[in-house]
Order: sequence, then C-alpha cells, then structure tokens
Amino acid sequence: MNKRHLISMGSISVLTLLFLACNPMPKEKSPATKIKYEQQLDSFFTALYKKKMFNGAVAIKKEGELIFKKGYGLANLQRQTPFTPETAMEIASVSKQFTAAAIMLLQQQKMLDIDRPVQAYLGVDFPYSHITIRHLLTHTSGLPDYEPYFRQHWDTTRIVHNVDVITYFSTQKPQLESTPGTRYHYSNSGYLFLAEVVNKVSEKSLDQFLKKHIFKPAGMNSSGFYERDSIWHLKDYAPGYLLDTENCSLVKPETLPGKSYYNFLSGRLGPGRLSSTVNDLIRWDSILYTDKLLNEKNKTFSFTPHPPSIDDSDYGFGWHIQENDSLGKIVYHTGSWAGNLSYIKRFTSSHSLIILLNNTHETNHMKHIRTALDRFVSGGPLILPKPKISDLLQKEICSLDKNKITEWANRNRNAEWDLKTLSELEKKYEDKGDKKKAELVKQLLSARANIPAP
Repeated sequence: MNKRHLISMGSISVLTLLFLACNPMPKEKSPATKIKYEQQLDSFFTALYKKKMFNGAVAIKKEGELIFKKGYGLANLQRQTPFTPETAMEIASVSKQFTAAAIMLLQQQKMLDIDRPVQAYLGVDFPYSHITIRHLLTHTSGLPDYEPYFRQHWDTTRIVHNVDVITYFSTQKPQLESTPGTRYHYSNSGYLFLAEVVNKVSEKSLDQFLKKHIFKPAGMNSSGFYERDSIWHLKDYAPGYLLDTENCSLVKPETLPGKSYYNFLSGRLGPGRLSSTVNDLIRWDSILYTDKLLNEKNKTFSFTPHPPSIDDSDYGFGWHIQENDSLGKIVYHTGSWAGNLSYIKRFTSSHSLIILLNNTHETNHMKHIRTALDRFVSGGPLILPKPKISDLLQKEICSLDKNKITEWANRNRNAEWDLKTLSELEKKYEDKGDKKKAELVKQLLSARANIPAP
C-alpha cells in the first residue's frame, strides 16, 4: 500500500469519526431493557387513561431507538374508533415547524432571502415595509393577532381563509404591537403570511408544497390539511373534543357557547390546522437527522434561537430551542386548538424523542405528563402525575349527589386537592345558577377535612 493511499484512508477514518461524533448511532437496548421500558410506559399511560388524564397516542425514542409507541382510548367518539399511532389529528401550532421548513427549502433553493422584506414577495397586500421574512419566522414582526378581529366582526356562517386575513391587514392596516425586530410576540398572523410567501414564490399552496417537498420524501403519507366539516366522518382520524360542563360530556368544540370560532376560523394555512399522525411525526424526526430535506446550514438556522434586540427569546424557525449542559440541544413545540393538544420534543444530541397527541383537551395534565416524560427520556424515574380533583369533579359531578360525595371524595383522596380551584368552581356554578353543583362542591370541600391522608 503506498503512502498516498495511507493518507487517504486516514482522512476517511477522521471524517468517519467526525460524522459519528455529530450523528451518534442509536444505542441498541437489550431485549430485557426494551421490555422493561415498554412495561413502564404502558403502565404509565394505562393509568393516565383510566384516570381520565390522557386520550391519544404516544411515541418515545431513547438514544435513537424507538422504545414505545401506542394509542389509548377512542379517536372518534361517535364512530367508536380506536386512537392508534396511525390516527391523524390536527396538531395545531406544531404545524409551524413545517411552514418554517417550507420557507427554508425555498431559501436553500435560492428562491427567496429570509432577510428581505416580506413586501418583496407579497407586494402591497402586505402593508408593513420594514418586516422581513426572518421577523415572521421568529415572532419578532410585531404583527397583531388576526383572531380577535374576526371573532368580533366576521360573519360566522362563512369560513375564514388566508385571503380574508390578507384583506383585513391590507385594508385595515392594524397597528403593530412593536417595532419589527425589537420584541417577541407569538404571532399566528406571521405564520399565515409565511404560507402566502410560499404560495407566491413556489406557485403552489402551502398544502401542495408540503405534500411534494416534505411529506412525500419523508414518507408522511397521512399528513395534510382537511376541511373541518369532513373530519368527523374520516377513517383513522381523531377530531378534538371539549368538555361540556353542563352535562359532563365531551362534545364538538364549536357547539359550546362562545366557541363557534373553532369552525369559522378553520380555513387558514400556516400557523396551524395541519393534521398528522404519531407514525408520520416519527418519520419527520428521522429525516431531520439527514440532509434529504434541509442541508446542515439551514437546519442550524432553524435550530438556533433568534432573539429580538430588546426581549429575550428561545425561538428559532418554527421551534423553541433549549441548550442543556448535560443533554445538549433540545428543540420542541406544543400545539393547542379545538380540543387537540400536541407535543414534539427532540433531544438532538442523543436522538431521543417524545411525541404526544391528545384529542380531549387535557390541559390540566399535559404539562405534568410532558415533564414526567422529559425526565424519563433524560435518564430519570417515570413518575405518574396525580389527577386534579377539580378536573375529576367536573367530569363526574353529573352522576353525583349529596349521598355519594363523601364516598367519591374518599375514593379520590390520592388526587391533587387544588382547593383554590375548587372554590372558584363553586362560585362558577353559583354564577351560572346551578345550585345543585355548587352545593356539591361546597360539600366536597367540607368532606375533605374528614378524609384520612393518603
């Protein structure tokens, strides 16, 4: 072997080591470890489901290896279909990372420049000359939210589409909340305009662009945008539900008083409304470790915070970014809309991953569930959060009476007794004229003193 060949082989070895250092291979778990993790996580989510704290699907990767994937409960209550990892659900603001990825693909193709004014692409339809695409990506544009205007002024029998929001901004020219680039204001309006930039530059709607350039290459065959009226009848789909506190049942969100906007604001693209599955989001996580979509430079842009000049911010391009001394870089996003709660968290140094989809609006518990899973993926114990007694009561109070309340309280003595919230709930029932429920809450508060500690 000649010297030149030896040098070449040595260079390859160095490059290989560098690649492996930046892209660690999954650490394969032993069969016993896999079984242990699976049993732990299944027990965890089974308990959550039984306690009415979770209804949906979950996936967990630990150090690059998928260790758990399962669904719990029903996706569609009327059709009685199970919620599985193949069930699609609207992922709300988790959609923003896909809108941002579309923009970065166009930047990568040199079809736009994120530091140019938005007006360079949208013209006078966008009446703010100093706002750049980067400002929209990072929520530093100062654009006000469109939602309050449409809730107050819109004909609720008509669906709002992007063109309607654009017309509002171009004709009404609402005042900015801050000078572009100076402060962080989370902005659905900004991401709606990013969808319009994609449309103008690529001559494809965001839906069409994502399907061709992201979903198809990633194998995300169940991801896309659906008309709201259709989701209640789709196979393998989980529409979101909210609790009707009058009769303690889960219902279509737009049927509740004051919630009709969940229907008429269901036509916009960019800030939300994308539907996906646990399986597709796993594929999305995997492809982001390659250069098949975005090159390393543009992924670095996306996964780096871009704070404004005055405020602090952890926001990159469609992702929140954390830097942890022991865990390295972590990128994540949450979503909440019309009963749906979504969560994706990527531990990019260890290739660990958490995906959660829930369609029964368990806002009282999702933060605690996320914290428990974050700790577990990071090497800590898996600790089951306690249900809040106020949440349990609102779901079950319709079946209780004064003769059952003490027994019910004793049965749930291990719950988190959020007494302040219970007192607020008593007043809420009183204000609504529901004397029976108000009296039951009052009795529950009194019964608490006589319940033995768990």
